[in-house]
Amino acid sequence: MSKLSLLMSLSVLAAAANLPAQNQTPDNEPVVQVVKKVRPAVVNIYTETVQQRIAQTQADVYFHRGRIVQIPLRSLGSGAIVSPDGYIVTNEHVVGKAGRGAIKVTLADDESYPARLVHADRDLDLALIKIDTKRPLAAIDLGKLSPNLLGQTVIAIGNPVGYESSVSHGILSAVNRTLTVGDTTYDALLQTDAAINPGNSGGPLVDIAGQFVGLNTVKQGAGVEGIGFAIPAERIVAFVTQAIDIAEGRTPEPSPVDLAAVLQQKFGFHAREMDAALAKQFGYPLGSGLMVDAVDEGGPADQAGIQKGMLLRSVGDRYVRSLADLPRNLQRLKSGDPLTVTLSFYRQYGARNTVVTASARLKAR
Repeated sequence: MSKLSLLMSLSVLAAAANLPAQNQTPDNEPVVQVVKKVRPAVVNIYTETVQQRIAQTQADVYFHRGRIVQIPLRSLGSGAIVSPDGYIVTNEHVVGKAGRGAIKVTLADDESYPARLVHADRDLDLALIKIDTKRPLAAIDLGKLSPNLLGQTVIAIGNPVGYESSVSHGILSAVNRTLTVGDTTYDALLQTDAAINPGNSGGPLVDIAGQFVGLNTVKQGAGVEGIGFAIPAERIVAFVTQAIDIAEGRTPEPSPVDLAAVLQQKFGFHAREMDAALAKQFGYPLGSGLMVDAVDEGGPADQAGIQKGMLLRSVGDRYVRSLADLPRNLQRLKSGDPLTVTLSFYRQYGARNTVVTASARLKAR
């Protein structure tokens, strides 16, 4: 082949490479195909409950004369159907506050059903709810999980700020991220630049093959773009499997863990809820923390300087005002794992006693 013929052939090949495939049309784009496949398994979730408070504003006082006012609280989120008979996984923060209030689920075909809360785990931020329907429902395939490769295309489907069945896509930006929101710390999260907004919580994140990547949970701060987080699919599968087994009687409900006993076992101190008598005796505000009432000699707490009579204010990143506030991940800590606690105590400066707050870093034994 002559040099001129070779150059012409290369030019033709280059031009062909820049042309769209003959059969490529919008209706068979990969993302479009994934949305068609997955969207029927995505639901919108609406909750409503009532909060009571004493009338405080001038309008409340005028209209209610100081009586208890009923304040309706509404929230919205998303969910993923995980079985044809109506089990749906979502975030605990989407449905947890509903309590005995109403939970309504709207399917992709706009049919709505009442739902009931089956099982929830606040520390995992996961919940399983159930709707009753006679027809089998489309469901996310929990047997086919994404490999979760950095840079792979991911697609989020959900209910952002009330816009039902919205789709966004991007890439998987990072894995094993840790994020603290208020007094809750999320660990081992997936990070994505797919748009995730309020209302997306609980909706699925899938890959370009429609395989389950994770459950959209939270975005990084107000105004921050391109940083959203999802709970990995493996954790979702483990939670759903256990929750359905509990709901259908195959596995007993796990007994509540005595986390105060876990604190003493692993870190060598015991804390109790502060009643009015203890608050008066030690001079701490009622409900401001847990009272340290025993310290093991030579244990991790003793070595860190923790003493009986101190006020335990936080464990890890969670404020503790009652034993129910202790984080459940305490039971998963292994020997040598660190734990930071914050305490308040009195220190004398001259003739005055001043409350001091300080942190201590302990290692589990």
